Amino acid sequence: MAKTDLYEYPAELREEFEATEDIHFRDGSRATAAEVWHFMTEVAPKRYPFAYTQKKYAGNRLSRDIHLPSAIKNHYLLLTMNDRINKSRENGSPVIFVQGGQSVDPYYAAGGIALRPASVGLWARGRHEGLGLNEEAVRSHNQKEKAYHAISFEACQTAGYENIQEGGLPIDMVAPFTCLRCSDISYGVEAHRHGPNKAVKLMNIDYPMRHQADKPWAVEYFAQNLRRLTSEIGKKAGREVTDDDLSREIKLHNEGRRLAIDTAELWWSADLPPTNGVDRRALYQMGGMEIHGDPSASLTVLRESNAYIRERVKNGIKAEGVVDKPIRLFVCGSCVFPNDFRIEEAGAIIVGQDNHWSDISTLVEEEGDPYQNLAHAILSYPYEQSIEKRAEWTIEQLRKSRADGVLFLYQWGCNTQSAIARMLCDTIKRDSGIPTMIIEQHEGGSEQSEQLLNRVNAFIEML
Repeated sequence: MAKTDLYEYPAELREEFEATEDIHFRDGSRATAAEVWHFMTEVAPKRYPFAYTQKKYAGNRLSRDIHLPSAIKNHYLLLTMNDRINKSRENGSPVIFVQGGQSVDPYYAAGGIALRPASVGLWARGRHEGLGLNEEAVRSHNQKEKAYHAISFEACQTAGYENIQEGGLPIDMVAPFTCLRCSDISYGVEAHRHGPNKAVKLMNIDYPMRHQADKPWAVEYFAQNLRRLTSEIGKKAGREVTDDDLSREIKLHNEGRRLAIDTAELWWSADLPPTNGVDRRALYQMGGMEIHGDPSASLTVLRESNAYIRERVKNGIKAEGVVDKPIRLFVCGSCVFPNDFRIEEAGAIIVGQDNHWSDISTLVEEEGDPYQNLAHAILSYPYEQSIEKRAEWTIEQLRKSRADGVLFLYQWGCNTQSAIARMLCDTIKRDSGIPTMIIEQHEGGSEQSEQLLNRVNAFIEML
């Protein structure tokens, strides 16, 4: 790919960016803003040209909000995933495959690194250098297709399976919270028992269902599961995990969760959107401190970005590429997300999502038994409650975000979300009056269907 085909950061931005904060990593090292700038302008374009594509709607392209430090630093952390994870493993930190939509406090307390499906994909992507946008899309699609054949074309949650079983990613454990959020993660864990890679350790961290937050036995049972989890990770990391380790980790992650809540509420309060949709989503996901594989790095970027968002809201600064009064959409459902660039071109913007926000916005009590406290918080995730309670919480998020409409999106093959979509949307419409639309999407990765986008645009026009 010719250099002229790739996006270039304006040279005059360098001095402004290099005056921003360093990124602090969990191992005590740091990346100065100057080092980040050098990597993003000199190194990454050669190693990962797909990220620098000029194509208008490419989902992986860099943010053009160049005066928001997190827009550049987030991509730095994503593009250095392979380098950083490999270094951490060499230093004794086991890598554990987990489920999306769950907290990762216990994994890091035990000395591990928790990677959800999207992060596993990012790690795999970083191991293949020099690929353009189309080459990277083909590589990713081929890996997904292999996983469909190895597991089942009916299972939507195949993310990471083929990379792990082929040995392309040295995952040490597969240990998600099963029965959480989607129907196929438990099946996926069991599928690893029959794959060629027998070295990976498997654990089912069983998540009790049906009014679980109200049952003392369920909290105790899940707390025991969490103790078993940290013990097994600790063995792999060569350390004994204490209650104090988990207590410290909960406090660290609570800081991220509180910052994400504050940043989201600042963003929602603005008359003019202070960022585009992609950067808004990146900011709140940092509060979960699991997308980058390093909670400390995510937290330092989120701390700095919170101040930038506060200043933009105070001064009425609007994000580039967003209309003055966009239609505000809230997304429900797992593992599907419409193209933000197309949404904004149509005069709308996505202001929130229930998936992941459910766990990020759930704080953990910091006094008392850390395992009991964490278990109680996890079993209280709004996303996992009854239809009535989930709808009640969702309506509260719609009110805070001032949403004009709700999109419920799910993958074909997801038995959980497809079963509840209609009931949840009907309850939301009945109790809030906000219009909703349900769309089923076949897993398509970067090739998101024109049909889905046309239906979303028609919904925007209606609103």
